[in-house]
Amino acid sequence: MTVSSSHITLTSAAKSFAGYTLLPGFWSRLTEFAPRFGMIAYYMALIFEMIKLLPKGHALLNPAHINKYRIRDVLGAAANNLHGGLKNIDQYIVFGMFLIGTVILVLQFAIIAFVILSTTAQAAVPFIGMFVTVDPRTDMAHLMLDKVFGIPDFFNSCFDPAIKAANAAACTNYFAGTDFPNSFQTGLQALFRFYSMGMLAVAGFVVFYYIIAMILETVNTGVPFGKRFQSIFTPIRLVMAIVLLLPLSFGYNTGQYIILQAAKWGSALATNSWLMFNNAVGDNPMGMEPRELVAAPKVDDIDRIVNFFYLAQSCKAAYKIGGNVDIKAYMVRSASPAAAAGITEIAAGTTFSDAMAFTRNSDIKIVFGEYSATEHSNYPANVKPLCGVMVISTHSRNIPGISNLYSIYFNNIRDMWHNPQLELYGSNMACILKFQGKTSCAAVVPPGNWDASIGEIAGTNFYITMRQTLQATFLAQMNAEITNLRSSTNAGFTMDPKILSAGWGGGGLWFDKVVSFNGAFVDAVMNLPNPVQFPMVMEHVGKKKSQLEPNAPATGKYSMTTKSLKGQDDMSRHMSDGGFGNGTISYEIAEFLSNVYKYVYEFGATNKPKTGSTDNSIRNMIKLLFGETGLFDFRANSEVFPLAKLAMLGREILNKTVVMLGSNLLMSGANSMIGADLGPLGEAVKNIGPGMRSFAIIGITLGVLLYYVLPLMPFIYFFFAVGRWVKSIFEAMVAIPLWALAHLRLGGEGIPGPAAGQGYFLILEIFLRPILTLFGLLASIGSFMALSFGLDSVFNLAVMNAGGFDMTTLSGGGVDTYANSARDGVDALFYTVLYAILVYMISTSSFKLIDLFPNAIMRWGGSNTAGFNDQTDPIGMMEYNMVYKVDALAREVSDTGQNFDDATRTRATTRGNG
Repeated sequence: MTVSSSHITLTSAAKSFAGYTLLPGFWSRLTEFAPRFGMIAYYMALIFEMIKLLPKGHALLNPAHINKYRIRDVLGAAANNLHGGLKNIDQYIVFGMFLIGTVILVLQFAIIAFVILSTTAQAAVPFIGMFVTVDPRTDMAHLMLDKVFGIPDFFNSCFDPAIKAANAAACTNYFAGTDFPNSFQTGLQALFRFYSMGMLAVAGFVVFYYIIAMILETVNTGVPFGKRFQSIFTPIRLVMAIVLLLPLSFGYNTGQYIILQAAKWGSALATNSWLMFNNAVGDNPMGMEPRELVAAPKVDDIDRIVNFFYLAQSCKAAYKIGGNVDIKAYMVRSASPAAAAGITEIAAGTTFSDAMAFTRNSDIKIVFGEYSATEHSNYPANVKPLCGVMVISTHSRNIPGISNLYSIYFNNIRDMWHNPQLELYGSNMACILKFQGKTSCAAVVPPGNWDASIGEIAGTNFYITMRQTLQATFLAQMNAEITNLRSSTNAGFTMDPKILSAGWGGGGLWFDKVVSFNGAFVDAVMNLPNPVQFPMVMEHVGKKKSQLEPNAPATGKYSMTTKSLKGQDDMSRHMSDGGFGNGTISYEIAEFLSNVYKYVYEFGATNKPKTGSTDNSIRNMIKLLFGETGLFDFRANSEVFPLAKLAMLGREILNKTVVMLGSNLLMSGANSMIGADLGPLGEAVKNIGPGMRSFAIIGITLGVLLYYVLPLMPFIYFFFAVGRWVKSIFEAMVAIPLWALAHLRLGGEGIPGPAAGQGYFLILEIFLRPILTLFGLLASIGSFMALSFGLDSVFNLAVMNAGGFDMTTLSGGGVDTYANSARDGVDALFYTVLYAILVYMISTSSFKLIDLFPNAIMRWGGSNTAGFNDQTDPIGMMEYNMVYKVDALAREVSDTGQNFDDATRTRATTRGNG
């Protein structure tokens, strides 16, 4: 079939008409923006004609075809005419120069496009926004890189003085010097500049060598530029090597700026991913409710506090009846440069807020005594502590929710002081035991449940009923507040905007909040109000008795008679130097209070079986460490985040063992304090010999491991991972010139050539390491949670099968769990140690994923590249050293306590012999 030319013409005209009238012509308009190099190609063709690489009359030399042919057409036509070897060396040189110039021209436009995409297009193109840090001012990665490399207006952190000056509020906590870069950074940049220039000179020698080699190969083979110069990538690689080594601003070369830009983009990608993750999960990175982040601690009994108020109320009544001295409870604020001394009475309506306002948010010191500006000026705030001193420590009051627990403590102390039943107890005991003939005693009636006839001292049931009432009130308030704290949204667990502003580098910081909150929580629960001083006359008698009779029994610590080498000795002759004023009244009150103490100690303030000292020192130690029903209820905390649960367990063990070591250190000179702190078990401390202190050392080492080392692992591993990333960047900055030289290869395909390919993977690793580190963090937390919950579910069964010991008794709620045998206590201790070791092993293997992810995952890309820092493990060594040092320190403290104890006993024996 034959188609006429007229038909073709009509068809073409129809298409042209339709295209003109129907199509908008966007593509043709866009192509008009493309740069035109037709004139350059024409001029190149003229030069090639002059050196006879193009024949006269060639189509490329026709001015009418200027916009028809491209530069590569001219280069291709000229390359086809290269021949003759050394005799046409001028043709090879000119052609090589044009070829290199063309490559430089292409790279120039590529750099311009790169700059445009990385600046003006960032706000307009969503894809580019992924690689832009939202707030670089406080981003941890940007801060670190600015601190190292010191390039103004590049990382834009608060360490840049210009950024800090423009963002004073956001950069308040960051110091930026007046010079940026500073002297160290200037020296570093000078070193890099000198290093780049030296490597550039080496590159020049290499290029010169290749030129000579190509000339000789051309002469020898007759092939233009030699047989190795057959790849189009060879001139590109040669130019790239030189371009990468060219020093730019602040001493860094082109390749080093490529590294820094890759790090900047990779950091931004990780930061934006971290922000997106937090926005998706909710208030905290775990997406957990408060009850899953707050463990439920055990609430201690308040026996020692109730015991103290038996003495304080009896002391108050004795001074009132026997000496007409009005004893009140005062909050005392000591003088300091920031606060004047002062007192305020604790009335029935005084609140915890009032106390905090008075003490200026510090610990509350309550003195039960007499105020006189003239007679007691040598005492703090002019209050003589005749009936004792109590301190309510409020260390963690600023953590949301914790202050409510301290409020409960203050309210209970206030209410016990104003408790009518306790006041009647004191008045009745004073009238019965010492001041029967006083007129004021005639109208005193005993309180309800006195469990004795009028005129007789209180019976055992009175102590039991009073203890049950006060303990029940305290426990109800504490349990209600703990339940409220674990079921309400708490600002202590929400993701802090300051942490988010740190970017991906602060990914491990939030987990410290869980640890600090649970540690503060258990401190507040266990740190009950502490009677630091008994009534003054008791303290004086106790001090004398410790000198004259160091081994006096607990019930006789404050009695007014003592045994020495001279025989029976009455304490009355030792009362004159106590500063009590009226010696007769002081002696009578001291004798009266010693009897009250004896009755309180014998009858006890508890309805539980007595848990005093036994002949089995191991059992005594276990009671001190674990208590009667264990330390921590794992079954009640089965749903709690493992880090929170283990931090609370570690804190409880640590608090207990610190008390044990402290008691061992102070037992000789502070018998009254031991009795106040440990209650009936205070006597058990004396039976813990040097060998038993090893158990305390185990306890404190275990506590440090669970509370300090284990919960800090996410932060420690992640922080070191960020540091490794910065080190890998510095490594790349030093290695870039070598990588640039690796491009100087004539043979091989592709731009990297046979030697430079690994360097591109290292740049990719710097770009990907931040987000891979984040994946490692989340993977480590997930695996740690899974393995910990699995261990909790099977550990008791494994222990039962292996040793027959039920680990649930650690939290069993039974009475006197370890009363029957020492073996149960030892089992509890060592199985707890075993549990801690297993959890520690789980944690280390899990949190190492933070390193393993970025170190090993690059192999999925077909590369085995690794930085020089990937095989180091400073975290494991740091944890080992920490536990080792704590163990050594605990032993030193224990030895110090033993030496102090021996010296004190020696001095006391010497005085007694005298």
